[in-house]
Amino acid sequence: MKTWGWVISILIVAVIVETEVAVRAQESAARQATLADAIRVQPGFYVELIRSAGPGEGSWISMTFDDRGRIVLGRDDQGLVRVSLDPSAAAETLQLELRHCRGVLFAYDSLFVSATNSQAIYRLQDRDGDDQFETIVELTKIAYDSRYGHGTNQLVLGPDGLIYIVCGNDTLFAPQVANDSPYRAPQNDWLVPNPHDAGHDDRVGYILRTDKDGLRWEVLAGGLRNPCDVAFNSAGEMFTYDADMEWDVGLPWYRPTRINHVVSGGEYGWRWGTGKWPEYYEDSLPSTLDTGLGSPTGMTFGYRSAFPSAYRELLFLGDWQNGRILMAQVSPRGASYEADYQVFLEGGPLNVCDLEFGLDGALYFITGGRGSQSGLYRVSTVEDHAQVSEPFPQPDLPPDASIRRELRRRLEQFHRGNHPNAITVAWPYLGSSDRWLRYAARLAIERQPLDDWRSLAIRERHPLTASLAALAWSRVGPPGDQDTLITLLNEIPDTDDLTQKLAWLRACQLCFARMGEPTVEQRRQTRQRISSWYPSTDSRLNHLLCELLVFLNDGSVVPQTFDLIAESPSQETQIRLAQLLVRAPNLWDDDSRRKMFSWLESSRQFRGGHLLPTEIQNLQSDFLMSLDDMAQLQYRRAIEQLQAPTAIHAPNARPMVRNWTVADFEGELATTADTPSVNDVRESLHAGACLNCHRIGGEGGRSGPDLSLVGKRFDARAILTSIIEPSKVIDPKYRHTAYEIDNGTIVVGRPVGVSREAITVETDLLSQTRVEVLRASIETSQPAQLSPMPTGLLNTLTKQEVIQLVQYLSQRWRSED
Repeated sequence: MKTWGWVISILIVAVIVETEVAVRAQESAARQATLADAIRVQPGFYVELIRSAGPGEGSWISMTFDDRGRIVLGRDDQGLVRVSLDPSAAAETLQLELRHCRGVLFAYDSLFVSATNSQAIYRLQDRDGDDQFETIVELTKIAYDSRYGHGTNQLVLGPDGLIYIVCGNDTLFAPQVANDSPYRAPQNDWLVPNPHDAGHDDRVGYILRTDKDGLRWEVLAGGLRNPCDVAFNSAGEMFTYDADMEWDVGLPWYRPTRINHVVSGGEYGWRWGTGKWPEYYEDSLPSTLDTGLGSPTGMTFGYRSAFPSAYRELLFLGDWQNGRILMAQVSPRGASYEADYQVFLEGGPLNVCDLEFGLDGALYFITGGRGSQSGLYRVSTVEDHAQVSEPFPQPDLPPDASIRRELRRRLEQFHRGNHPNAITVAWPYLGSSDRWLRYAARLAIERQPLDDWRSLAIRERHPLTASLAALAWSRVGPPGDQDTLITLLNEIPDTDDLTQKLAWLRACQLCFARMGEPTVEQRRQTRQRISSWYPSTDSRLNHLLCELLVFLNDGSVVPQTFDLIAESPSQETQIRLAQLLVRAPNLWDDDSRRKMFSWLESSRQFRGGHLLPTEIQNLQSDFLMSLDDMAQLQYRRAIEQLQAPTAIHAPNARPMVRNWTVADFEGELATTADTPSVNDVRESLHAGACLNCHRIGGEGGRSGPDLSLVGKRFDARAILTSIIEPSKVIDPKYRHTAYEIDNGTIVVGRPVGVSREAITVETDLLSQTRVEVLRASIETSQPAQLSPMPTGLLNTLTKQEVIQLVQYLSQRWRSED
């Protein structure tokens, strides 16, 4: 007997799930991509729609120019499409069994393909001159065991002639990766781990590179989430545009979409679950620019463009979620860069997937993804460049910026391994005021034999240099060195320098996380050293200090931290500190328990992404489990009441109007001059209980995606299809998993907690009903074929109400702007 505990009442589920809004291209012969005149672009530029994907051409997600100036497009499902840029814009489908081609690159008379779902990188060649790729060579396997689309992404030819492959956080390292890669063996390095993260592994997103023949493979940098592309500036420096996890909004570990300057051995701190590193960890590197919520896709600099000179230095970036292309000015700052951005163009729907400058100097971009309608566009300038305004003021470049970057690159030459000059050259820069130089120098030191520099670390007296040396030692030293390293740390003098304090604290964390538990005396010495620093006026110091003091069982940390929580206006800071406190139950008293319960009550008012309620519920459960038997009796019922779902009021019953189909609305979903207002559709929103699951303009629930800007990604017909046929295309993030248990039952839902022994499955999104499934009892698991959203939710609305609701959702972004 199958147990389908995930089925949600028709009256209390969302009207739409944003990511279920795609319709397969072969079923949309009469459709076309968004018209060019619906796209807003910077003054002095104009946009042309070159081609809409036709029947059988799929949805396009990647692009490259071949040696004849044609565009080769990677398809969302499988295979490739080749488009001519002559007036006919003829398209040819290449019937290749390469699945989900997230990256394509034409170079060395070959087409290189990153086929995510084929789990490999391929080189395709035309050896007989018939203009077909009859030779297909697999260069490497890259294991990808996920359905979330975070696999191998775009391929880019670097200025060094190597091929760079962008890999998402669901991939493993390629099996041939060289042991002397600049980036290697990432670890979580959590001093006080969250047990809810225990089931995750060490996979991270990374940048892989190889030669044209795939003879040598190395990982350049890592600790990324899911960047789709990289781009090189005129100095040969690499940048990427990394994705956020929108479900984490409102939580302290949320990381906005970001431009990252990618350097040799760069660690950018993304980890699974709640364990994402803050930017102030000295063994990581910060972002160059945060751009908020978004879905980064393709990117390219404008050096090969025919745009006015002020635009040729800019970095152009695709944002699939927000239907736009950004332009960023990236300016030197020290050994790295800083950036600012503006919107270059936007429209709706305009789900930008990739972009590249053509031989004519125009910017070409494609839309598509998740089975949606694709289009190929060209952006050109008007003939008179004088009409184009300067997008950014010209920055004053510091005179030493190029010198610092050259010095950083010199230090990076030591990142592969043992070098006779590395220690002499790098050591002076461990104490640099430039974080990027410190990072490059420390990594160069770590790559040298520890016996060659251990004594230097012991003798070092400069506080920042000594702290960085201790950090390097803690990362590469054996456990037997811990006594000596702790002595070194305690001999480094106190300073008021924030950078030095943060580096010292992180070195302490890694000393204990990597080398093992300190002795009782070492705990006492370290507590004595840092207890007077806490609390601080700096939130970064407070985080590291609180974590260390909890780990060291310092008796004063609990009352001091509750004072900080009470004083902090930031819910993110409060959550971070509360999460640490529940790991120290042996330090609590009755007053502490009362304060914690009071905070848990108040935390129900916090607002954020889909995972915020889950994390608060985890804290509630962790608090209860941390109590002794007597205290559990006292608080259990109160915690259960906190965890009870908020009552959801069913809409007033309405009579059945019609079992609507998509065909009932053919030709009736045209864009209107005036976007309907929320007041126009409020009754329809409530009739379908849309806001119980989805947020629209800051109002509504969290179990489904935010629909405020859904019209920037999908057109009205696609939105309507997602409502009427929700299981037709399901976004991987919202597809449930079916677990077949050894007792014959089936549990269907979304995994919200993963430990080494069990998976916690949320079987009802609205009530947050959860079932714990022992891993050992799972016989099979597979993606559920039915959407968590039921059908028939529009059947009590009139035809005009349906049309108005869809127009509102597809057009409201215009009024937002």
